[in-house]
Amino acid sequence: MSMKRGDSRRARIAVTIGDINGIGPEIILRTIGLYAENGPPADLIVISPPEVVRFWNQRLHLLTPAVERRVLGRGETTTGVSLVEPDLAGEAHITPGIPSPESGRVAGQAIVKAHELVSSGAVDAIVTAPISKQALHAAGFDYPGHTEFLASLAGVTTPVMMLAAGTFRIALITTHMALHDVPASLSVKKIVSVLAILHDELRRRFAIVRPRIAVTALNPHAGEGGAFGDEEQRIIAPAIEEAKSQGIDVSGPFAADALFARMQDREAYDVYVAMYHDQGLIPLKMRAQGRGVNYTCGLPFIRTSPDHGTAYDIAGQGKASPASFVEAINFALERIDSSEQGSGI
Repeated sequence: MSMKRGDSRRARIAVTIGDINGIGPEIILRTIGLYAENGPPADLIVISPPEVVRFWNQRLHLLTPAVERRVLGRGETTTGVSLVEPDLAGEAHITPGIPSPESGRVAGQAIVKAHELVSSGAVDAIVTAPISKQALHAAGFDYPGHTEFLASLAGVTTPVMMLAAGTFRIALITTHMALHDVPASLSVKKIVSVLAILHDELRRRFAIVRPRIAVTALNPHAGEGGAFGDEEQRIIAPAIEEAKSQGIDVSGPFAADALFARMQDREAYDVYVAMYHDQGLIPLKMRAQGRGVNYTCGLPFIRTSPDHGTAYDIAGQGKASPASFVEAINFALERIDSSEQGSGI
């Protein structure tokens, strides 16, 4: 799908409701409430059963009755927010704070509907609220997360999970897997593929002409010459050299602790590539302070999300912050604009 809208209309963003028993509905309604006076920066199409919006608003009182009526399509539609229902049989049943096959079913069908909308050109990007992998699996959607789910729908074999806090970006070679499975999952081919996707994505959707990429090691002290593991020598360093031969500006492998300890406010690289989930997300979340954004590279459309999960422990208590979700919307809008400006790169 081309991200050039080709007309003067406002950007349109599909917003999936996420797990209806977690904080997803709350952060979405809080975000709509923040935009109530001046309207959102884009047209937001919330993909949710209407009963979910009614339930959470009655419980938490986040929208005025007038705004709720407009969101549900029973009043004037000047708020920039509308509702599209996912394809479900029967009403959604909500049990706050508890993952269930029902919450997984709604979350999964909302993702499917969002993909339909973005693939048809009806929307320009997708922003997803948090889902539960447990609930998703219980509902029959056999994916470890949004990244793999949307990649499967789009026919993409190598999606890349990247998170951002301002200009600090971290991408992952492996995502949701047991730590003991990480070494065996690494290969020269996989790392080169991720580096090529990042290089292309940063050029096309971030308008960075020559992206600078840093790659972490897997082992402490970058393996220390093989004393603490040889993945750096066998896999990571050869992958970096292969990527360099393809014209990619990439450096490493660096010991992760030293690399992230040396970071200043102005990053030396446009993206850092970590070998596994926590190696990358710990420094990212420390920098983001609740305002990080998850972004999927390699898709034929733009997709972002907040950098947190369903937070079942506070669901329904009115404690959830919409800060990361607002950042995800703004980040999606920036990517739409950069895609249009940088389409000739």
